[in-house]
Amino acid sequence: MIVEDLPLLGLFIKLREAGLPLGIDEYRLLLRALQSGFGINDQNALARLCRTLWVKSPEEARLFDYYFEQMMAQLDINQADSTIAEPLTPAHEPSTATPTTGSSPKPPKPGKTKLVSSSKLILKMEDEIQVAQAVRQDSQGEDEIPYSRFILTDEYFPVTRRQMKQSWRYLRRMVREGPLEELDVPATVTKIGQQGVLLAPVLVPRRVNRAELILLIDQDGSMVPFHALSRRLAETALRGGRLGKAGIYYFHNCPVEYLYHHPTHQEAEPIHRVLDRLYFGQTTLLIFSDAGAARGSFNPKRVELTNAFFERLKQKVRHVAWLNPIPRSRWQGTSANEIARFVPMFEVSRRGLDDAIAVLRGRLVHFKKLA
Repeated sequence: MIVEDLPLLGLFIKLREAGLPLGIDEYRLLLRALQSGFGINDQNALARLCRTLWVKSPEEARLFDYYFEQMMAQLDINQADSTIAEPLTPAHEPSTATPTTGSSPKPPKPGKTKLVSSSKLILKMEDEIQVAQAVRQDSQGEDEIPYSRFILTDEYFPVTRRQMKQSWRYLRRMVREGPLEELDVPATVTKIGQQGVLLAPVLVPRRVNRAELILLIDQDGSMVPFHALSRRLAETALRGGRLGKAGIYYFHNCPVEYLYHHPTHQEAEPIHRVLDRLYFGQTTLLIFSDAGAARGSFNPKRVELTNAFFERLKQKVRHVAWLNPIPRSRWQGTSANEIARFVPMFEVSRRGLDDAIAVLRGRLVHFKKLA
């Protein structure tokens, strides 16, 4: 007996597909009722039991009756096919004797077909009960997951898109630029006190965010599982961060000679040319990389090249922070552990992102030095 062939399971699945709010608990409840002896007398008793446990409205009742009749009809067809395919025994061979005059064949007993279908159904219900018992015994000791409707989402946890946008907005360097169009209330009140009359309000330029961010993303290799997260970081920084300027560059393992404008390592640009366009005091830099922690290895060459890269940044970048998608507990013994000694490195979480941005803002954030 294949599990998918069990009639009540097939009925249960069809009712779910039709829109009835049924879960595994309702299915198990029916099987427990059958084990206790309810609903196994005949077809009507089974239908009443199913309606009592599964049906909650007239519309659901109509759907149930339709699919239940389909199930019973299929059982009748299967029973008929098995009867036809069964070879005849000598005791059941048709008699070749000529019937006596006046005799007529006896009509079938009423309800015979229904009785056959009911017995067939009862046998299959016993199979269902045995399957349910085996599943229940196999899952003993495991936590049962309550039935609930799944919610489809494209969010990447533990940091959602909304949380990323909120964190990026803390990266600010506000300056007043542009035409005089915003009222300076304190200066206007002072001017009135000095002149004794309001001749003209004092206007100042609007405050705009001139924070510049360079986001360097480690691409491919051990970072393949985190491509979705890196795309989310780049998307929220460009569109939701309200930054004065943001540039996204890509590299592999460690920036050495070139940075790339495209994730497929195309449109290369020498590092010195990128640095020449930066203005000290305005630009901050955030690196997103596992720093070798994903493979759990220590590469002294990678640490040396990373350190040399940061030495080149000192004259051009004001603040630097590092986001690592690998949990801090797995940095020990890897290149990430050594790199974290000379650059503030945080694991990817809401707290880690906030701390990294606090470093980019110039705040003194205490981050734990690894032994």
